[in-house]
Amino acid sequence: MNPVLAFLSLVIWLLVVPLCTGLLFNFILPRHRRTVAITFILGFLVYISVFELVAISSMLTVVFSAFSYCTYIFMAISLLLALLGIVRSVILLTKRNMHFLTLFPGEDHGEIRDYLNPRADLKLFKHNYSLESRIYWGIFLALMVLQLVMSVVMASFDGDDAYYVVESLLAQQADVMNTILPYTGSSTSLDIRHALAVITMWIAFLARMSGIHATIVSHTVMPLFVIPFVYLVYAEIARILLRDRQQVTPVFMVVTALLLMFGNVSIYTPATFLLMRTWQGKALVANLVFPMIFWMFLWMIEEIRAIKELVIREGSYRRYDLYAERRLRVTPWIMLGMICMFSGVCSSLGVIFGSALIGILTLVLLFLSKRWTVLVGAFLCIIPNLVYLAIYFSLFQS
Repeated sequence: MNPVLAFLSLVIWLLVVPLCTGLLFNFILPRHRRTVAITFILGFLVYISVFELVAISSMLTVVFSAFSYCTYIFMAISLLLALLGIVRSVILLTKRNMHFLTLFPGEDHGEIRDYLNPRADLKLFKHNYSLESRIYWGIFLALMVLQLVMSVVMASFDGDDAYYVVESLLAQQADVMNTILPYTGSSTSLDIRHALAVITMWIAFLARMSGIHATIVSHTVMPLFVIPFVYLVYAEIARILLRDRQQVTPVFMVVTALLLMFGNVSIYTPATFLLMRTWQGKALVANLVFPMIFWMFLWMIEEIRAIKELVIREGSYRRYDLYAERRLRVTPWIMLGMICMFSGVCSSLGVIFGSALIGILTLVLLFLSKRWTVLVGAFLCIIPNLVYLAIYFSLFQS
């Protein structure tokens, strides 16, 4: 494939489709969280969850040309969702005669009337960064670009590549899904130990759609996508942790980047996996899934704190419509459920450890909120993990 067309294909399947999918579903987000970044993350979670359902179904039910079936079905569903997202956005913009950025009210800065309104929570609005903060943002971006360049030009070989990368290559070239043994090239039964972690199949999908060799997608394309995505999640975490001091956010990002750069104190640290084994599912679990789980619970804890602050000021919940609507309270649990599905895409162990982490953080949330309904939310969001484990053990025993 022409290099330009290959690049455009990767941009479409890694950036455009998830963002447009997020535009279809971002109505579930609270207004102040309806930003470009969170809309993209939401869309990516929907996108990768759909891929998991399609890939596992194709793997278990289709005997011949399973990967082609997976590719065509997922391509059709994801493009349909993206198209519906575009249509919804066009309808909204046409009705209200607005420009594109108005689809993301969370990007708004506070206006004069907001500052004069005693009931407005100014901490929820974005603030203009000072010159010093912009300098720190520049330092962070330079560090991230350095990491991206080094991850490509100094890409390291790992022994696990002989299995994981070859699985992606076999799917791309032999049209199979985990039914050829990578070490010997001979046919084999479904390798249940690795089969349900379909991250290798997603890499193969990107390789087939772009026409790029699966090894190049793994070692070159994946770091360029995953590393900025990880920092995007950390930036959202910082926005909650530093709610009262948004100007310090870039300093948080600089420190995070330095910790990851110099985190190679062992071959088993998350930093080592992120920068040297980015394309492997275990690297995504440690550096993306777990931070996203923490982010969702910080999101819910921030809502609890905001309600308490309002009660102190107002003496009731009545006027606090932003947090009082139940459908908005459900949003982080919905996203948490899709994060659980994403953990299954990455690694079978991610399902177990992710569920354990959710259980621990749910106890903390239960203590802070004094609401037993958080137990219901936690149980519902780990249902995908329970189904995943049920499929795993049923196939393992057979």
